[in-house]
Amino acid sequence: MKNSLPKKIIPFEQSRVRRVITKLNFFLLLIILVLLSHTDLYAQQKTINGTVTSIEGEPLAGVSVKLKETSIGVSTDVDGKYSISLPTGTGTLVFTYIGFLPKEAVSDARTTINVILEEDNQQLSEVIVTGYGTQKRESITGAVSSITSKDLEKVHGGSQVSTGLAGKLPGVTFRMPDGRPGAGANIQIRNMGNPLYVIDGIQQDARQFNNLASSDVESITVLKDASAAIYGVRAADGVVVVTTKRGGKDKRNSVGVDAFTGFQNWSRFPDVVNDSYEWYLGKADAEMNNNGSTSVTKAELDKYQAGTERGYQSFNWKDFIIQKNAPLYQQSINASGGSDKINYYFSGTNLFQYSVLGREFTYGRKNINANIDVNITERLKVGVGINAYNEVRDNPGIPGGDDYFLPRAAILWNRPWERPYANDNPEYINDIGHNESNWAYNNKKNGGYANDRRRYGTTRFTAQYDIPYIKGLQAKGSYSYGLEDRLVDGHEYTYKTYTYNATDQSYRHTSGSTNPWRERRTQKIEKNNYQAGLNYNNTFGKHSLGGLLISERYDVRDKEVFVHAVPATNVLPL
Repeated sequence: MKNSLPKKIIPFEQSRVRRVITKLNFFLLLIILVLLSHTDLYAQQKTINGTVTSIEGEPLAGVSVKLKETSIGVSTDVDGKYSISLPTGTGTLVFTYIGFLPKEAVSDARTTINVILEEDNQQLSEVIVTGYGTQKRESITGAVSSITSKDLEKVHGGSQVSTGLAGKLPGVTFRMPDGRPGAGANIQIRNMGNPLYVIDGIQQDARQFNNLASSDVESITVLKDASAAIYGVRAADGVVVVTTKRGGKDKRNSVGVDAFTGFQNWSRFPDVVNDSYEWYLGKADAEMNNNGSTSVTKAELDKYQAGTERGYQSFNWKDFIIQKNAPLYQQSINASGGSDKINYYFSGTNLFQYSVLGREFTYGRKNINANIDVNITERLKVGVGINAYNEVRDNPGIPGGDDYFLPRAAILWNRPWERPYANDNPEYINDIGHNESNWAYNNKKNGGYANDRRRYGTTRFTAQYDIPYIKGLQAKGSYSYGLEDRLVDGHEYTYKTYTYNATDQSYRHTSGSTNPWRERRTQKIEKNNYQAGLNYNNTFGKHSLGGLLISERYDVRDKEVFVHAVPATNVLPL
């Protein structure tokens, strides 16, 4: 018995030992794999250190050091030193700094990469339009920011010039109150108010600036603080100086065509409750918390939850009002060229924009721009410029409020069990009690129309003469005439709303609007601008001397006629 018992136990113990050894081998293998992968990962990572200096050997602080095609980046400290980790151990480092040429360095086996940046002499010699003249960037000591056409051509931010400038000019904020067709951004320099706009040397307002075709803009310069003082009290909030494109001397004739199409959508808007059951459940909770009781019954909640009976169904007002992917398109064509005596630039632009609130909300604009410069003699140069546009805002005329605000408010105001049409019949507008926010009548068929048309044109004549015997002294003069016509034509209709009676399947007129509004507004604005002055610029060795003496007169005549009527019918042959 004693010999037979171990013979039965030994095979069992051996089997158990084998299983234990197998498990230990598995865990040991797993640990080895983890250690090997960790070692491999650690071996791939690498830290690069270095110093960035100028050609003179001075350390550069604030240089951007970025791993190419990634978001990994650091900046140099006050001593020009940096330290950056490369996840894969290899890559290309890109060094950029304002006023210097960018430079790239490939990371190979090195762990220390020192870089020398060269000054961007072309950028320093760039000519910036400042006030009534120009300066090289390297000689500017005031607070001035500028961008060129290359920056503007990269972005199609909307129908106005201001909508494409956000984030491109330091110290300048752009706030867009709404996204209606033809809307522009409010520009503020250091949050100080509305700046003065100067377009090709002529003082204008924000409307003329926004209605420029972005493809016609050569450069935009923002004068801040004391840099804007030359324009006097009107420049208290800063100056936006715009220069449009011109031809060039000995430039070959060329024709350019540019076209783009975009689609607009709301990037964010509050999501409201679109389920009647959730709305009434929330109402019941609120009443219980405030009063200890609620007027909402269990039977009503069950009907709203089922959503099958008339009056207890849900309706999504946001989906009813918003039409996604509203198109925006623009086409432009230009021609330019020049010789040693004359240069020219001509362009024409057509822009059209729809609204996400429906295809009846539209904005259209056509632009014409022309600049011609002629060298009459070696000392005398004359020029003429023409800028004109015709813009049309067309949308339904909604009684009792702003034509663009009410549709947005309707999404927030209208409750999910309210429906736009009585018995869902498009022939009868439903009486929801607050009918000003019922989108069913917010169209040209039922609500009316509002048409706002503006036509503006300005002509500039310039002349400059290099005075003999005094090197660098130049006499300048200009005259500009601008004319703006505006015609507003609006008619807000009367309308009826109905309540459906399911018993006899009838539609009963219960409310609506009985207060029609008819208006005609005509406006004419004339602008005259006169300038005369002397400009001196001369270089003496490494030094330069400049001065400006100028006189400017600017007058505006604004005449407006407004006519209002209360018509007896919605049909007027006017």
